Amino acid sequence: MGRGRAVRLTWRAVAAAVVVALVGGALWLHALVSAPRPTDRATQLFTVATGDTATDVGTLLARQGLIQSGWLFSAWSRVNHLESHLRAGVYVLSPSMSLAQVMAVLSQGDILVHRVTIPGGLTVQATVARLVAGHVATRAALDRALKEGLPGLSLPPSLQGVRDPLEGFLYPDTYSFPAGTPARQVVLTMWADFRARTASLRGQLAADHLTLWRWVTLASIVQAEYGYAPDAPKIAAVFDNRLAQGMRLQSDATVRYALGHPVTGGLTLADLTVASPYNTYVTPGLPPGPIDAPGLVALRAVLHPAHVPYLYFVAMPDGRSLFATTYAEHLKNVARVQAMEKP
Repeated sequence: MGRGRAVRLTWRAVAAAVVVALVGGALWLHALVSAPRPTDRATQLFTVATGDTATDVGTLLARQGLIQSGWLFSAWSRVNHLESHLRAGVYVLSPSMSLAQVMAVLSQGDILVHRVTIPGGLTVQATVARLVAGHVATRAALDRALKEGLPGLSLPPSLQGVRDPLEGFLYPDTYSFPAGTPARQVVLTMWADFRARTASLRGQLAADHLTLWRWVTLASIVQAEYGYAPDAPKIAAVFDNRLAQGMRLQSDATVRYALGHPVTGGLTLADLTVASPYNTYVTPGLPPGPIDAPGLVALRAVLHPAHVPYLYFVAMPDGRSLFATTYAEHLKNVARVQAMEKP
């Protein structure tokens, strides 16, 4: 009797120890997979670099306080084959996320993407400002990419006097750049977008006796001058007609570009006479290069100008333009617009 009772007591002790171990292990494991700080909703940026292993990622996550255990992340990743799905990029994580939630974000490749819209008519420098404001890249990085040039860009050699070789060729569009995209890649993407968007139009250049530079330069002026899309082909025709007759383009937009700084209100006589190859009031023909990035409306307008005899136009307050063939008619239109602008 004494021996049997002792055996039963021993088995009970072992069973109790096993239960305690299992419960303790479960609690310990639960602690490891739980959020490090469940009530801390602050977000952190976490970068997975190209070539990082699950062990590398787990170590970095634990070091940044985003998970409890790096080795458990690594082990779980191997079991669930996460390592083969890790996508390089920047992720938004929080210490309030559990290990399972962190792994779900990483396995889905849900990287941080910066979305930015570049409207038509922006200069390269204004485009850079938009990209910086959209957190796509730093100004220093973008300036460096533009300054160093982009080998392999396949951009035709710029003409003498061009201020910025990429002016006009960073296509205006809405872009989604993964966080951490190199500045050089940002510029290449925008140039590639220009190539793709204009591919069908560029085939018409030879037939119209236009070079790529001449086409984009004239389109950039049309882009800056039109405020109402249906007027763009008429404005393109005005510039074509003036060039054909040996008249100066006299585009205010080119003067503003020549000045190189914002001008509020109308241009002064001093502005109109500024010495610059971009000032089409004093320099005959087209400026040496584009003055902004034209969109498809302006690019198409240059290829398909309206068949009209107009030589002048003036913009009304609503963005539409009044057109004239003679200078006398133009003066009447100017007076009409001035009357509209009076309070």
